[in-house]
Amino acid sequence: MDELLLFIDEVYREPYSLLRNNCIKKSFKIKARAEALGKQADLIGCISIVPIKKWHNLPTINPHVYLEVEGKKVDVSLDPEHEKVYCKNSEKRLILPVNISRLKRGLGQKATPE
Repeated sequence: MDELLLFIDEVYREPYSLLRNNCIKKSFKIKARAEALGKQADLIGCISIVPIKKWHNLPTINPHVYLEVEGKKVDVSLDPEHEKVYCKNSEKRLILPVNISRLKRGLGQKATPE
């Protein structure tokens, strides 16, 4: 698990970019590494409400993706510099979470006739 925690910290410190290194890309990187290490990792899609500290906590509403590794939430979308402007990843309000990985697994199963 130490190897995975170090990797998660590396990805967290990578600069956030809406187009190049966003929540989806960062989550997929960690998911791939976690699964390579034999850990259960699920992508969770949701709506996030993120206050912008710089503008008196004006909330922004965005689609968002984070990860659950072995049932523990891993949200590393914003790097430390962006957390200073917005809020810490752990302080985002996340609503309507949908386990994308579980949904995909469920849709991938074939129906068995009775």
